[in-house]
Amino acid sequence: MFGLWFLDPNLNFSSLTARITALIIGIIFILPMREISHIWLSHVFSGIKFKFKSYPFFGFFDPIGALSMLFFKYGWAKKVPYFVTEPDNRSEYIFVYLAGTAFTFFSGIILGIIFNIIGLLMFMYKLHLSWFANVTEFLIEINVVLTVVNLLPIPPLDGFKICEAFIPGRYLEKYKRNYFLISTILFIMLLFGFFDIPLQIMENAVYKSMKMIAGIPFVLFRLKN
Repeated sequence: MFGLWFLDPNLNFSSLTARITALIIGIIFILPMREISHIWLSHVFSGIKFKFKSYPFFGFFDPIGALSMLFFKYGWAKKVPYFVTEPDNRSEYIFVYLAGTAFTFFSGIILGIIFNIIGLLMFMYKLHLSWFANVTEFLIEINVVLTVVNLLPIPPLDGFKICEAFIPGRYLEKYKRNYFLISTILFIMLLFGFFDIPLQIMENAVYKSMKMIAGIPFVLFRLKN
């Protein structure tokens, strides 16, 4: 799922416009909400009231992150300081950096439910909603990519931030001195497919999990009827 989506030989005009629409939704909504989820949880732990109006969506726009999303289905919003004060409890630090991954995972489940509802409407009422189904399906893929990639222990991804909580200080200092070089090399390797095999395994597992959980309400509905 991660990679140059526009090289898909099965693309036609309808699916192309559906995917571009999904990517735009990802840039203006999903990426800012990932960032806001981090901020919200850090404020919960700090005991500071979270003001949603203080964080306008377009204030999170990052042009490089948006371009990456358009090409690779993976992007990022503008980073803001999560912590008002550094937490004393290591678990708080971990939970804050897991918040974005949790948001995209549960967003994928909600989109899976919407996808199933669209399928039911198409089946029961013969509605022509295939374009909307394609948008929803691609949004699910975007959330799968964001969920999986951000768990990788590669700087500056959330997975590495979580690992930082367990790295002894003396090793962390050595890493920070070469942060830019290490993170640039690893991120280029990520974008150009060096981690495709483990990514594909993880993405398939996350995708199936989202679809399975999203299908539970519909299985229960069939059982009742």
